[in-house]
Amino acid sequence: MNRAIEIDYKKEKEIFMIKLALFFFAAVAFSAASAHPQDTLSPEGLMHYYVKVVNEENLAALQDVYHFPHVKITGGKLAQIEDKTIPVIDFDGLKKSGWKYSKINQVKVLAEGTNAALVELNFSRFDANDKEFLNQTTFYNLTRNNGYWQIMSIQSMGALAGVKGK
Repeated sequence: MNRAIEIDYKKEKEIFMIKLALFFFAAVAFSAASAHPQDTLSPEGLMHYYVKVVNEENLAALQDVYHFPHVKITGGKLAQIEDKTIPVIDFDGLKKSGWKYSKINQVKVLAEGTNAALVELNFSRFDANDKEFLNQTTFYNLTRNNGYWQIMSIQSMGALAGVKGK
């Protein structure tokens, strides 16, 4: 009788260990699936990632880089964007300006707290012939309210082609 109890105990222990392993595997798989590329990025790293996904014209990644709602102030005009289904960048308008790609010239983190950062980004836009046609400094307010850095507002002194507003 003790032998039968010992065998049942071993089987239950094996089943428990298999269930435990499956639980941990599922937890790791779920956390990886819900991870954001910017999870481990600093505010400066987010800006490099941002320009990379702009150059790739990756709208899905861009929608995740922006916090919703967010504000864009370009040339003194304010636009508040709340609808996450509207693309944050108008690539058709950007391309009509001659844009082929953008390049960061300098990123400065002016202030950084636990959940907020202010970043100055100087960048250039280039055409298909690699000729620079715009050099601009823009300020970004970032938030970390969702656990990773996102753009909450942009302030640019001049109008920028491709910037979505109302």
